[in-house]
Amino acid sequence: MYLDAIWLLNFAFDFLLLKMTGIILKRQVATWRLVAGAFIGSVIVVLMFTPAQFMVTHPFMKILFSLAMVFVAFGFHRLKSFLENLTVFYVTTFATGGGMLAVHYALQVDQRFANETIMTLTSGLGDPVSWLFVLVGFPILLYFSRKQFDSIETRRFKYDQLASITISIEGEVITLTALLDSGNQLFDPITKSPVMIAEISALQPLLTEELIQAVDSVTRTQAWPTFTQNTKWVDRIRIIPYRAVGKETTLMLAIKPDKAIIHHDHKSYETTKFLLGLTKTKLSSEGDYICIIHPKMLQGVVVEDVS
Repeated sequence: MYLDAIWLLNFAFDFLLLKMTGIILKRQVATWRLVAGAFIGSVIVVLMFTPAQFMVTHPFMKILFSLAMVFVAFGFHRLKSFLENLTVFYVTTFATGGGMLAVHYALQVDQRFANETIMTLTSGLGDPVSWLFVLVGFPILLYFSRKQFDSIETRRFKYDQLASITISIEGEVITLTALLDSGNQLFDPITKSPVMIAEISALQPLLTEELIQAVDSVTRTQAWPTFTQNTKWVDRIRIIPYRAVGKETTLMLAIKPDKAIIHHDHKSYETTKFLLGLTKTKLSSEGDYICIIHPKMLQGVVVEDVS
């Protein structure tokens, strides 16, 4: 049996568990604090081979060690934060332990693992699946966990900004899922009306083929489109200059709807002073929304409050 190898295995596990806890909670933690916390946790392995074994195997002592690990790694700023750190550390530990147990059973490795903990493994250099998990599995898990939690945070922010908008044009009504975007500062330079943007594919029930072709024409030629004399859209058409990041100023075709009702945060806002910019670009790669609302549109009349 190589005690130093067993100790190193458990030190690596403790370090990675603390690192995972920091990623989940978005804590900015110095590496030396994680190393110190992991070292405290790994000391229990050494004590397992001393006369103090009967003490360190007691559940109360294990809890004390975990408290010390979390305290050293993340500090103590207030009780709520400390308990949050401790809870996530335990959940991460149990989840990882469960995954390890599943791998052992799947590979039919030493079945005694079912009745032992990682710290009591004494088979030579340490359990091979545990080493494989530390050297290969855990780094992969850390990478994908960081990406996944960042994605969840981004999507949660998006969901907080999502709204439903009902647009009325010529007696036709359509309801769309929209994103409230404070970065949208697009205005009609003449009327100063705020401009929301919508995917033209979502508005096809309201638009004529002539208007869809006009959008293509403006995009392609950057000039005012031509319409037949009897079209109903002439009085509603606007051409809005705008500039995207990294691009030169270009033109967007917009129309003037009759009104819109925006449902957001348990309130409904009605507005008539706005334009509807049309784009063939997909606004959300995940399909979470199909139009972007100008923040000024929420300054309309509150027609309903269901909070």
